[in-house]
Amino acid sequence: MSQNPEGSPVAISVRGVAFAETLAERATVALSVGFDGADRADVRARSTRVLAECIDSIVQLHDAVDGPVVAWTADDLQVWSERPWNAEGMQLPLVYHSRAASTATFTDFTRLGLWLESVADRDGVTVGGITWTVTDLTRRELEARAQRDAVAHALDKASVYAASLGLGAVTPVGLSEPSILAQPFARQEDARMFAMSASAPVDFAPAPIRVDVEIHAKFTASPLPG
Repeated sequence: MSQNPEGSPVAISVRGVAFAETLAERATVALSVGFDGADRADVRARSTRVLAECIDSIVQLHDAVDGPVVAWTADDLQVWSERPWNAEGMQLPLVYHSRAASTATFTDFTRLGLWLESVADRDGVTVGGITWTVTDLTRRELEARAQRDAVAHALDKASVYAASLGLGAVTPVGLSEPSILAQPFARQEDARMFAMSASAPVDFAPAPIRVDVEIHAKFTASPLPG
């Protein structure tokens, strides 16, 4: 904020901040399948079988429009070996490892809990976590709401400064937006937390999604007449 010669407009620069939030509309689960063993063929066979079962359970729920699974991915199965060492420094026989990752995006969180209950306690399956998100349309609506509120916040602050100096209404002359920050929440859970009995399905509540907006605004205000 700066004071010009008497009678000239005064420049006022302020920062406006605001946020908008809503509950998540989608939950993306990260899942991996992996085994270890001394026999490469056995490790591959067990991994292939469990991975196929998990993917089949996802495909049965997949509908890109109506859900409950609107999208899913699956990586190719990888198998590799290593020759570990024991505490005495002796090299041990080969150990084979396998890993394949997949994701499933749910819009129905009740169905998500039931599905996790059915797959998480399978041998070789690990649930890496859940990422909560909203649709692109909802995100744009959140951004627009936060942007309007940030401008209003800046205008209110500038008006208070102007009134404090005995000046008239403020006039906007510049605005910049250094940042928009969306904060999806990823909640990491251990697979064994989902190993529930059929009488106690996992119950998920959507996490909040928040968009923060910060703007820098410049105004001018002139002294009141007389």
